[in-house]
Amino acid sequence: MNNKMKSTTCGFRRLFTLLGALLLLGAINPAHAIVPTVVVPNSARTTEGGTNNSYPFNITPFGLPSQRYQQVYAASQFGGGGLITQIIFRPDAFAGNAFTSTLPDIQIDLSNTSAADDGLSTTFANNVGSNDTVVFARGPLMLSSAFTGPPNGPKDFDIVITLTTPFFYNPAMGNLLLDVRNFGGGSTCSFDAVFTPADGVSRVFSTTNVNATTGNTDTLGLVTGFNIVPEPGTVALLLVGGGTLLAWFGGCRRRQRH
Repeated sequence: MNNKMKSTTCGFRRLFTLLGALLLLGAINPAHAIVPTVVVPNSARTTEGGTNNSYPFNITPFGLPSQRYQQVYAASQFGGGGLITQIIFRPDAFAGNAFTSTLPDIQIDLSNTSAADDGLSTTFANNVGSNDTVVFARGPLMLSSAFTGPPNGPKDFDIVITLTTPFFYNPAMGNLLLDVRNFGGGSTCSFDAVFTPADGVSRVFSTTNVNATTGNTDTLGLVTGFNIVPEPGTVALLLVGGGTLLAWFGGCRRRQRH
């Protein structure tokens, strides 16, 4: 085998070893259930939320043809900034069930917002930040859950929305606003939720249709997981911590010289 072929083979070995390391670190999870980088509220990561909510995805059983729904997440719930690549929910342990459903017409936006936890305006436009970004382009959205996890909850985070456009979130710039426009209804199951003041989440939702300009507010919020790729500085720290792994890669390069 010539040196060029040896170098290519070793390169592939390093790539697959790196992917394996990422699997061990939880950066890639081949299973349907996901361990999110951040769960909001933080207090609900390993605890059932205490209530359930069908909005904004499970609206057809409630006679709604469409709906606009916003939920705020307190910046204090996030340890640092990064690129949000997935939003993950979990079914309610008592009102949820296994399901597979394609919602016909969904758009999802994210932005920073000046609105406080439990301080959303009843006017949707007032809550939207200047960096409003369509993170799931309007169209069909397939959602599912295997309804796995302890009988009394919390169930696994397995209702996964992979963003078509990841969103860079910096908590220093304000709270995070999730803005869902459900144009076509649909049925899923009830998701796990919390309903406690000052827990880091609250919502505003329309009860007529997606084109409503105002809605109703309360302190309820979906327990939400986020997969976040850390800022470059954090990635550098992870690489330093993985020095042994990098040394092994270097050893592979050295071996090709013999």
